[in-house]
Amino acid sequence: MTSDTGITDAKDIDAEGGLDAAVCQSPDDFYAPQARESIGRYCQRFFEESALTPTELLHSPRHQQSLSNTPTFVAILQQAERVMDRKGTLTALVNEVARLTRERLKDALPPDLLASTYVATVERLSGGKDAFLGRFMVDAALTTHLMQGRSFAEKARLLLELAAETEDADALAPIDRLLGEIMRSDTGTASCAQDAPFTDLVDMIVTLIAGDRALPDTAPPVFKTMETLVRRTAMPFLCDSLIVAFRRELAKPHRFTITSTGDLFGIEAVQREIMALSQLAQRLRTGEGYFGGDRTEAALQRRTALLVNEDTLPEITKGRNFMQKLRILFVLQKMPLSPSAGRAVNDYLKQFFDGRDFAGRLLDCWKERNEKLKGLGEVQKMVQESAFPEDDREVMAQQVDDIQNAFIRTQRLLSPLQSKDEPNPDTVLDIVKLAGEGAFCMGKSRSAVAKALYRQVHRPRFVRSFLLGAAGGKERAARASWLRGALAVIGVPFIDLSNLKALVVDDEDGPRNFVESVLHDLGIGQIETAADGQQALDKLIGHEEAYDLIVCDWMMPKVSGLDVLKRVREARRDLPFLMVTALATLKAVERAMAHNVNGYIAKPFTPEQLEDKVFLVLTQKSAPTV
Repeated sequence: MTSDTGITDAKDIDAEGGLDAAVCQSPDDFYAPQARESIGRYCQRFFEESALTPTELLHSPRHQQSLSNTPTFVAILQQAERVMDRKGTLTALVNEVARLTRERLKDALPPDLLASTYVATVERLSGGKDAFLGRFMVDAALTTHLMQGRSFAEKARLLLELAAETEDADALAPIDRLLGEIMRSDTGTASCAQDAPFTDLVDMIVTLIAGDRALPDTAPPVFKTMETLVRRTAMPFLCDSLIVAFRRELAKPHRFTITSTGDLFGIEAVQREIMALSQLAQRLRTGEGYFGGDRTEAALQRRTALLVNEDTLPEITKGRNFMQKLRILFVLQKMPLSPSAGRAVNDYLKQFFDGRDFAGRLLDCWKERNEKLKGLGEVQKMVQESAFPEDDREVMAQQVDDIQNAFIRTQRLLSPLQSKDEPNPDTVLDIVKLAGEGAFCMGKSRSAVAKALYRQVHRPRFVRSFLLGAAGGKERAARASWLRGALAVIGVPFIDLSNLKALVVDDEDGPRNFVESVLHDLGIGQIETAADGQQALDKLIGHEEAYDLIVCDWMMPKVSGLDVLKRVREARRDLPFLMVTALATLKAVERAMAHNVNGYIAKPFTPEQLEDKVFLVLTQKSAPTV
């Protein structure tokens, strides 16, 4: 808080670090980063009225003389001494700083700066034995260069022109400092933004901080050029200062929205205000918190605390349908709320979930069956991604799954896929589309759908209708990719059987032809046969990678099925291998498991049983299954 004298009250320790952050014991201490920030706070009114920064003050006798001639100069020193509990010590130090500034600049006048020679000039000035004096002369040269600018915006433009032709970190560091000092000034930010409206200004600042989008073409030139710079190279102090500017703007009473005609109680404005804050919070969120850390979160909390509490929540959601209320509340829950506001949102949400009419109110939000399914899937996802404790998330997610599972049963959604008659491919495809859109809840609902779809999407009729009906190879590949992705959402693997090559091994013609016929009906593209184990090995050895599935009888002359399995595993451990046997004894199973057989099927078996086993070994390549 700035008093009428132009200085900051000692009792007002601000959110950016406090007024007593720096204690100077010697003249050189005034040039440390913390000291410059303290000077910026103590002399805020002077800097803003004169369009100056702490760095410019510390490197110019002219600016120092201007400050000492202000009526409030003595009061500023006295206030700083009170805060630091160093009565009567700062005046002498400040006078010494002024004397040293005059002496240093008298001995070596700062050179003129040009963008084309800026880096070389910095290297020359910094190349001496005295590192402090080198840095002083660079800052002094920049201060002299900025004297041609009459506003903060003009000074920022001059600095950005110097920075445009270099990525040299040493040369950019002093520019980074000065640009940051400009943006830490309320007047400096407004000047660079050409007095943009509050909403536009905050959006531009957040865009520069988060880098998640481009500034609009209508953005002020200084901001556009600053965007190019921060995207091109690291400017740590400028970026920190942008965060400070964001927190400062957020503390102002300005609103992101205005009350519209007919919004008598301002409810819509409050709703839009909260949504605007939520969007800002999401944009500023990082993997470890927020840009600017706890202070940024606290700034957002202070602002939302005025809008979100147990009294305002019913008004915030007023006039919305049940689903819209849930969306608003789950969005609010992710915002940086104060503890009391967070509890209010959580309690209000739980009231909805605990209501006896929760299922009915939720299902009534949509008219169409598919929209109801997708809506329930969305609600469960919001629950799973919410800020509720894990135990609460599990209970609430299961509650939504129970509602959907009951709805699926009452609507007989899966009946066409579970009947003895093969369903129309379009019916199967409709369910697949819903799965790909995330319509099915995790739990009983998704398991039931996955079980029903698993078999149907591999039926030859469906595959021919969906894949083989494609215009060409590219379209077919695209369809297969989409189908695979949609089914993966509910954990169902899809295998394009027409691209597979299988080897059927059996010493009896009847069983061998039967298996070959079933695989052909399944849609497997290439099927080879072998009349015994030796013939199978002749085909396999050296060509194991060419096969995608082996269906092999165990008891055969010359070479048994177990011996074939052993030789296959020596060359390829992941090749799906289904063993056919008349005696699936425990001892036999254990012997084959030792060699990583993928599955067994005992004679006699039906075509459907074989199909199930084939799908099983194709999707569980390394898991032995009996």
